[in-house]
Amino acid sequence: MKNKKWFVILCGVLMFGLFCGIGMSEGAMEVQAAKIVKKDKTPAEPASSDLAVVQTVTKLVSKRWIQSFTLDDTYYYYIQMTKPSVGHLRITRVKYTGLGKYKRDHMDLKYFGHATNLDCSISNGVTYLWTGSSAATNSDVSRAISGFRYRKNGVLRRKGEICYQIPMGINGKYVTNVYPAINEDSTKLAVRFTFKKMQYFQIYDLINGTQIDVNNLLKQIVLPPTSGDFQGFDIGNNTIYTIEGSPRKAFLKSYDKSRVYQPTIIRSCNYLTGQMGARLIRGAQRLSFREPEGIKIMQDGRMLMMYVSNKLTDQSCNIYRVK
Repeated sequence: MKNKKWFVILCGVLMFGLFCGIGMSEGAMEVQAAKIVKKDKTPAEPASSDLAVVQTVTKLVSKRWIQSFTLDDTYYYYIQMTKPSVGHLRITRVKYTGLGKYKRDHMDLKYFGHATNLDCSISNGVTYLWTGSSAATNSDVSRAISGFRYRKNGVLRRKGEICYQIPMGINGKYVTNVYPAINEDSTKLAVRFTFKKMQYFQIYDLINGTQIDVNNLLKQIVLPPTSGDFQGFDIGNNTIYTIEGSPRKAFLKSYDKSRVYQPTIIRSCNYLTGQMGARLIRGAQRLSFREPEGIKIMQDGRMLMMYVSNKLTDQSCNIYRVK
């Protein structure tokens, strides 16, 4: 027990020292209280905010747990768990027609996993969505990654038309709880999994936007665990970006008094140079729920992130640009 306790403490020290480098105490990371808007809408951000509203509150087809998002030139795609612990997911495809105006449709994924991350690649003008897949029956742990074309009202079971099991390193044992991220020009694919409480990221060449060679690993990096709930990642400019954080303190106390609030932090690690950084996000303070879920690095360097709001099982989502 003592060894386990000291291991957790050591991971915490590593994370805030080696990885974060932000050097802030928990008290220093607090933000000032703001009047909460409980209606299901996106409050305006003040000019001084570190966030700018990109897409106002979007109500998805399913009233369940939103996990991640991605986008191509025409659509935004959002992924949700529709039934906990069994790996059933729903993707809502949204075409925005103006601020606060949109059209939507959906498809379902059965026995895929937890939907921790969603991304897309473009191949010959065709969008392929990617997420974890191949969960066992009555499990939400993905055992592979899959790419697939979106089909309105379609249903996929277990996996997509493209599917890869991921070995640790080269020719290592296949890992589980795996999720992909893809850079904006569809040339690199990163896979995240955890092992012995550490985060592993493996980077591969993505060929024609659809193929990787799991035995030709470009880079593997190992990072300490996040302090807050892990909420997604992306790859861009030879850098891995992660986002973490938990809902509001008041909400945490309402369903689990043992949970400790963690602020929203975006971390970065250049996998070529080893340079690391971290940034505390203070914006979106007036949202009713405010849980980060997903991050996206655009080709022009813009960083987008999502906050979900409203009630836990009846969520809406809001997209912001990080200034």
